[in-house]
This record gives sequence, structure tokens and C-alpha cells, in this order.
Amino acid sequence: MSNIRIVTDSTADLSQEIVEQYGIIVVPLTVLIEGKSYLDRVNIDNETFYGMLRGAKELPTTSQPSPAVFAQVYQSLAAEGVKEIISIHISSDLSGTVQSARLAQNMVADQVKVTVIDSRSATMGLGLVVLSAAKALNEGRTLQETLLLLEMIVEKLDLLFLLDSLDNLQKGGRIGKASFLVGSLLNIKPILRLKDGVIHAYEKVRGNKENKALERLIDVLAEKIDPQKKVYCAMGYCDNKETAEYIANRLQEKINCDDFVFMQIGNVVITHIGMGAVGMAFYQL
Repeated sequence: MSNIRIVTDSTADLSQEIVEQYGIIVVPLTVLIEGKSYLDRVNIDNETFYGMLRGAKELPTTSQPSPAVFAQVYQSLAAEGVKEIISIHISSDLSGTVQSARLAQNMVADQVKVTVIDSRSATMGLGLVVLSAAKALNEGRTLQETLLLLEMIVEKLDLLFLLDSLDNLQKGGRIGKASFLVGSLLNIKPILRLKDGVIHAYEKVRGNKENKALERLIDVLAEKIDPQKKVYCAMGYCDNKETAEYIANRLQEKINCDDFVFMQIGNVVITHIGMGAVGMAFYQL
């Protein structure tokens, strides 16, 4: 195992296959639903949580890992002989996870060198950043080369998505710069954007038909991506993988992406955005 390891949090929504392939350490956030507390993706899986969420009387709540939890993870890696850790996390505008990781970084400074990175994104956006870092190290890039690459990726990263409803986003306080849409959505389906750490309303699609907004999302993605340059992309979905596959298939002929990575949106993120979410994160260098 490399003496450089990557740590992330469960909002990266990486598949177990990717986590195991690259030896990524995932620190779970906590979700509280119907009076019970669960560690995201540890003692509750996505499908079970989705079912509970549909029947929940109140919106679940979530919390970030404590600095002590991160410190324990970093110390365990140091005990294995790891010399450098790259700890990549959900946008600091959406969660206090980055702050916990930074506090832990200082707690273990005499044991292991930790570089904490704010991805300025979440779910498939964060997952794409983490996966890119893992691939870079796997290809033999140095720590410094990988950190420079991550700096560029975070700057270029974009994420566009659709939601069934803005209710959860509003109630959970993560609606960001799209707050003006609340109460004005009659006959409008917004395309939302997570860019530079904050959720924005990118475009309002008139007409209630879902496929109209979906087709417009595909057009917007095609417009924003330079077909002459390679694009790195990740598709996010919850219980609607076929919709994510449809977007990827439609884009395949229009953009230069040789690997559409699919990531199922996990419990913590779904708590804040609601069921029916679908979207794509991407960057070009």
C-alpha cells in the first residue's frame, strides 16, 4: 500500500468497488431519522434509508464527524506507516466536515502530515475529485503533483442537477443562492447548479413535464462542455439510475467522455435534496 493515502467522507457517494480498488478511507457522517441515529453507509444502506425517508413524518437531520473521529482515522493510518494523507471533503458551505478534518489535522501534526482539501462540491462532484486523486496517485504522481492537479480540478469542477422538489433543500437550509425560487415554482422546473461550494439556480424550465427539464439539462451539459477536449464526468442518481443512464447515453455522441462513472446519492445528501435527484458532475482541464 502506498505511503500516501486518501481520506474522504461518506457524502462522496463512492461505490464500495472504487473504495476497495484504491484503498480510500471513508469517514461516515451521521443521519438521524425517526428517532434513531445511523452512520451513513455503515449500518444503514441507501435502499433502506430511501424507504424510511418516504414514510418519515419529519425531515431527518444529519451531522458531521467530530474532529476526534478524524484524528483517530489519521492516527490509524500513521500506525500503518502512512506518511502523507490527502483528506478531501464536502463543501464547507454545506457542512462542517472540512472544519472537523482541519481541527484533527492539527491534533495529529506530530504524527502524520495531513492536507485537507475543501472540494467545494458534494456527492458525485466530491466523488469525482476523490476518484481523480486516487487515479493520479495510482499512476505514480507525487504528492505535490497530485495536490496541484486537485487545485485545478476543484477550480474547474461543475455540477448540474434536477430535483423533484425544493422542499428538503429549503427545510435543511442548504438552498443557497436558489432561495428566490421557493414559492414561485408553479409550472417551473429549475435546473440547479453546485459551483464554488454553493447551490445556485442555473435555469428555470417552464412546463411541468419532467422530460422537458431533463432534455434541457442534457442540452445545457452539452453546451457547457467543449467537445474537442476530454471531459471527466460522474453521473449521480438515487432510485432512478435509468434516468442517469439516459443522460449519459444522450451525451455520449456529443462530448469526449470515455468513462461515465455512476454514483448512487447517499443518505446524508438525499436528506437535504429529496428523492428523484439526478445530475452530472464534470471538469475539463
